[in-house]
Amino acid sequence: MGKISKKASSTSLQAGDSGSPSKLRQRKGNSDDGRQQDTSSEVGSAKGHGIVPQEESTKRWRNWRQRTTFTFVMIGGFFTVIALGPLSIMLMILCLQVLIYLEVISLSSVAKKERDLPWSRAMNGYFLVCLEYYLYGHNLHRALQRQPWLEAHLQPVFAHHKFISFSLYLIGFVWFVGTLRKGYYRFQMGQFAWTHMSLGLVVVQSQYMIENIFEGIFWFFLPIALVIVNDIFAYIFGFFFGRHQLIELSPKKTWEGYIGGGLMTMVFGFAFTALLSDWRFMVCPLPTFGMTIFSNVQCDVNPVFVPKEYAVPSAVTALLSTVFHRHVTTVMIRPVQFHSLAISAFASLIAPFGGFFASGVKRAFNIKDFGSSIPGHGGVTDRFDCQFFMAAFSHIYYTSFIKLSSVTVGGVFSSFLALNADRQVELFQSIQEYLQTTGSLSDLVKSAAEP
Repeated sequence: MGKISKKASSTSLQAGDSGSPSKLRQRKGNSDDGRQQDTSSEVGSAKGHGIVPQEESTKRWRNWRQRTTFTFVMIGGFFTVIALGPLSIMLMILCLQVLIYLEVISLSSVAKKERDLPWSRAMNGYFLVCLEYYLYGHNLHRALQRQPWLEAHLQPVFAHHKFISFSLYLIGFVWFVGTLRKGYYRFQMGQFAWTHMSLGLVVVQSQYMIENIFEGIFWFFLPIALVIVNDIFAYIFGFFFGRHQLIELSPKKTWEGYIGGGLMTMVFGFAFTALLSDWRFMVCPLPTFGMTIFSNVQCDVNPVFVPKEYAVPSAVTALLSTVFHRHVTTVMIRPVQFHSLAISAFASLIAPFGGFFASGVKRAFNIKDFGSSIPGHGGVTDRFDCQFFMAAFSHIYYTSFIKLSSVTVGGVFSSFLALNADRQVELFQSIQEYLQTTGSLSDLVKSAAEP
């Protein structure tokens, strides 16, 4: 009996040994799974508590360096274009219009359908050319008002500029209707609507940048600088202090970045405006396309750039006396600095929603960026999604609250050229009679006669 039990025990051991490898593997696998689950739970717990894994942290800092590097490259290029004068600025705007338009138009393209509709892309380009001709023709006419005799030779073209532009558009419209094909109606109508929406949001809004240049490079430069500064500081505050999401459309935007960027933009706008106000190259209305940063520009500046004395509230005077032991009752501030606070507020509070709108478009088309032409930033549209919106507000604000009389010598002479010969003689005689009555003409004759 003892032998039998011993043998059974031995047999049992052998059976257990033969089954042990699979059991050991199973136990090992279970233990590995447990460790993996523990590790994943630890990572999830770390993410939940705001602890960023090493690999993700390294990627964030790499993106930070790349984004920062190309930010300074773009700022340097922007300052170079500004220094070269208004003509280079307008060429830059034209290039931006074309690049952004192409990026936006490409979102709605469907390669398979466009192969069956070979004129689809050509029409997108044609409508862009029509609108650019209308807008830049208007800009050229305004610029040539400072060159009266050249304008006189081109007057027939300028007199019918709107009719020519509309005729070009009608050709494109007839062309589009003529290419409509059965089975593609919905797609073609969608493309037509998307093209016109892109032209309105991109090209028409960017025209306000050109309008601002004519009033002085200051009104073009300041709004763009404010948006750039707000974007930089919002990114910095969000990167280091961001904890609370601002809007679902753009998950990386935080309240901390939004508020911190806004405050820094207001401070920058107030101080930077005072720095630019003494620079005639910036504040003078556009005298000529050929001017550069090295030109000796002279003009009668808008009164908002002239410092004015303002009384300091008594409470502030008392506080300064207590803290700094200085009795300050008045302070010299340029009125344009107060206007810059309003423009800075728009750049901080409202203009970012142009970027949120662009984020909505990207989500609708399931893309991360509009392009990849700017490393660390995406496409051109990703960097300028707020700028056109900002330019429109700046121009409307300027014309509503700051701009002086819109009557200019060039504008009056342009109207004079539109009259027929009899009316021109009549106007000349009226002006001559008025100058003789006031004595201004005799003064001019005497001053011309003097050596």
